[in-house]
Amino acid sequence: MGSVAATAWKEEGASAMGWHDGLREEQAHAAACCGQHARLLAGPGTGKTRCLTRHAAYLIEEKGVPPADILLVTFTRAATAYMRTEVERMLGPDADLPDVATLHSFALRTILRHAARTRLPQPVRIADDYEERRIIQEDLKQILGLQRVKKAAELLRQLSADWERLTADRDNWESRFPDARFLGAWREHREVYGYTLRAELVYQLKLALTSGDLQLEPAPRYLLVDEYQDLNACDLAVVGELVGCGAELYCAGDDDQSIYGFRYADPEGIRRFPDDYRPHELADLEECWRCGPSILRYALYVAEQDPRRLPKAIKSMREPGPGVVKLLHFGNQAEEAWAVARLCTWLIGKHRITPQEILILLRSDHNNRFSGPLEEQIAALGVPIATVVDPMAPLDEPEARHFLALLRLTVDQDDHLAWRTALGLTPGIGAATLAEIYDLARGDGVRFAEALGRVRDNPAIIARGTLVEDACNAIQTVLNSRPSEAADDPSAFIAGLAQQQLTDPLLRDAVLRLFGSIIEETRARTLGGVLQGLTAALGTAEQERPPGSVAVMTMHQAKGLSADAVIIVGAEDEYVPGRAQGSQVDDERRLLYVSMTRARDHLYITHCSKRLGRQAHSGRVRGFPDRTLSRFLDGGPVRSEHGMQFARSL
Repeated sequence: MGSVAATAWKEEGASAMGWHDGLREEQAHAAACCGQHARLLAGPGTGKTRCLTRHAAYLIEEKGVPPADILLVTFTRAATAYMRTEVERMLGPDADLPDVATLHSFALRTILRHAARTRLPQPVRIADDYEERRIIQEDLKQILGLQRVKKAAELLRQLSADWERLTADRDNWESRFPDARFLGAWREHREVYGYTLRAELVYQLKLALTSGDLQLEPAPRYLLVDEYQDLNACDLAVVGELVGCGAELYCAGDDDQSIYGFRYADPEGIRRFPDDYRPHELADLEECWRCGPSILRYALYVAEQDPRRLPKAIKSMREPGPGVVKLLHFGNQAEEAWAVARLCTWLIGKHRITPQEILILLRSDHNNRFSGPLEEQIAALGVPIATVVDPMAPLDEPEARHFLALLRLTVDQDDHLAWRTALGLTPGIGAATLAEIYDLARGDGVRFAEALGRVRDNPAIIARGTLVEDACNAIQTVLNSRPSEAADDPSAFIAGLAQQQLTDPLLRDAVLRLFGSIIEETRARTLGGVLQGLTAALGTAEQERPPGSVAVMTMHQAKGLSADAVIIVGAEDEYVPGRAQGSQVDDERRLLYVSMTRARDHLYITHCSKRLGRQAHSGRVRGFPDRTLSRFLDGGPVRSEHGMQFARSL
């Protein structure tokens, strides 16, 4: 769009507030960096995301850049929704907005738009976590004759790692992959079911861009990337390709907060930005308005143990009061849980902190091993408490999974994984019958839904063909009975189908809340768009903070959140860094730093000398009860004190 058109847009749009309104001097300077690539290095509580969204408004208001020329990228649905809302608040509710997307949703959208130019099964269908666990891994176990499904999961993780680290780009990669039989079985399986793995999304976009198979038209002129430190090698390559298409890069992040090592995020990306992009401008945010001075001091003690970190002159601007920091030692988890419960009631009663402003953070919580005792003690004192789980968890229930399969079949009646899911949840149809249909598809060179059609036409070709025919007809009857509002009003359609299919009212409410949040955060207007938003979500990395309750969550889930009081439970070396080795130890230290800097006024960290019962079978050495304080906290500016004495004194 030329300058005349840009000016015309500016005259038509209505700005609700100026891009610089409410910004402090260093923030305004950072938000106005323009004309060359820019890196904003910003510690916790300094206003990083605010500067990013204000930069978008600056480009539109001051430089006349059309919103369609701007792409803002972040990692979670919640962060995307926040950024979109902030930009809308500045530009006005009726103004055109820049494109705001997660990296995965941008990749998915781009691939769907240019699907024919990618090397993927058509039409493009992304397998979700449930389908990967319950169908893909289980089938590969059977096809390869593996003893445990864990082996299939490990090989899939290796495949994902090779995409995310770009090792799949190396010469003769296939010959060096640990198991050639697995690659062959996986390729055959994906062809029958026509799926793409979610971990492959960004890699396939990168392949299409670098090979020239796909050219973005139009390509964004301005690329704004939040949480730049959380990009892995593949993500960074996509950013490089977009810059190569002419985009000016403005990235914001903090190498101290790179915590997504499980997807091979590399803080070196933000560290080497000055070498990767020239010419460039470097900006820093040094004023932390979140953490009290003593909280920030202790957190920085943890961060500064990394000799490779970028130096930062970050300082707390909180007044009055320095912030409360306590490191509390307990004999075992029963004492710990009792004291944490008493601490919560004291914070609520003495300091008038609402339950929602208290976060309890855990390194991990398999089968509620740690949250269970905490919930029991806190709830016994009348304090509302909720453990934050994967927001997608309601869809793991069989009834809800069948409901989701029906939604997918409403959009595409040849959705092979949806048919497989629905049949797999039908009584009487087991693994042997599904394997027969798979073998039929493979032998005839067709996909699963087509093989299923052949069974419906001639049930005698497999052992339980009549049962399969009846199940397919029942599903088809449901699909045919639904009204046409799916195209016009996805909310109404989802609610109507849920009322019909989900008999458990609690499950139905949980599923509808999930879809409601996806519709609100993605602003999807079609059922297909809603399902795309569901597909691009990052599972346990997504946040869904319970209203009105003390929230118990993992450290990873707390990324981007803040609270008046934060209680970190189980800060022991057996968990942080736990079994981590090599560069993974750095990830664990940064995770602890991020957790500590969620706190505004109160930070409490607990550790035990022993963990008994189920908790004894967690950590670095399972079955060994003894625990020690995390090496990252040992020797710091805060001394550990007797936790029970402290709790009794409240």
